[in-house]
Amino acid sequence: MVLINLFSVKPGNVQLDTSAVDNKACEGETMSINCLAVAVPSVTSYQLLENGSVVSDTSGTWSRTLVRGVFIYKCVANNSLGSTDSESVTVTVNGTSKLRHVSCCVPSSFTI
Repeated sequence: MVLINLFSVKPGNVQLDTSAVDNKACEGETMSINCLAVAVPSVTSYQLLENGSVVSDTSGTWSRTLVRGVFIYKCVANNSLGSTDSESVTVTVNGTSKLRHVSCCVPSSFTI
């Protein structure tokens, strides 16, 4: 008996999720990033892009310690049939307050 897989596709439905609430975070926080895609054969690797540059090749889960700025993240899922990009996710990282006993973020345009 010979089995032939007629259903082979490059990665599709590539989803990029972050732990940043409403795509906003505070400087110094750690943000988790997850990428997931559907593919046959299975995804062999994921790449994380930050502002257009590859920052990591892994299994699809990353952790980033944040610095102030605006960052555009994208994930690329790869298998033997090709690669597919996720939609971009823009994360705004605001600076932390310099006042004592205040634990909040302030917008980067606001100076204390």
